[in-house]
Amino acid sequence: MEFSETVQQRHSIKSYQPDKEISDAELKELMQEVVLSPSSFNLQHWTFISVRDTEIKGKIKDAAWGQEQVGTCSVLLVICGKLNAHEDAADIYQGVDQGIQDKVLPLIKGFYDGKDQLQRDESIRSASLAAMTLMLAAQNRGWATVPMIGFDPEAVSQLVNLKSNFIPVMLMAIGFKKEEPRPRSYRRPIEEVVKINTLDGPGLMG
Repeated sequence: MEFSETVQQRHSIKSYQPDKEISDAELKELMQEVVLSPSSFNLQHWTFISVRDTEIKGKIKDAAWGQEQVGTCSVLLVICGKLNAHEDAADIYQGVDQGIQDKVLPLIKGFYDGKDQLQRDESIRSASLAAMTLMLAAQNRGWATVPMIGFDPEAVSQLVNLKSNFIPVMLMAIGFKKEEPRPRSYRRPIEEVVKINTLDGPGLMG
């Protein structure tokens, strides 16, 4: 599928065919593309929990205000951000030239250590970038997706056994759409959302 077509065809789908499955092998192939997403210092703050168990999905559905897609999608992903991902830097850079390690590792430590808000912001940013890659890669395969922030984060964290250094950034339903989506809703015009040089500058007209 052409990239522009993939972008234009992606919609947030909330109605799924519950009897159609995505295998672990197919999911792994998808995720091999997802993990190529960018992240600050290549720290890869993301972790994805693939939930297939009917009982767990049911409990997450309760924690997600009863949203139908949680129970009917082929795979429910809990997309998590690791707050202290910067502590993994030495492992991530172990195969890199020593000169680069000597320069970058202290830089990473100084950038993140003791900065709780930055750690949280970065984990959410990186996980969100990966989530966008995931949606486009899934669309390219003809799969439907919908990102969700409507859930109780504490309840979901307990259900999937998250440790205190992980946060649930969003849920992502993946599967096969049950019906065609409604026409895409209103999008603000480009000249309103793209400004030249400053926020109060002219809009991009092209």
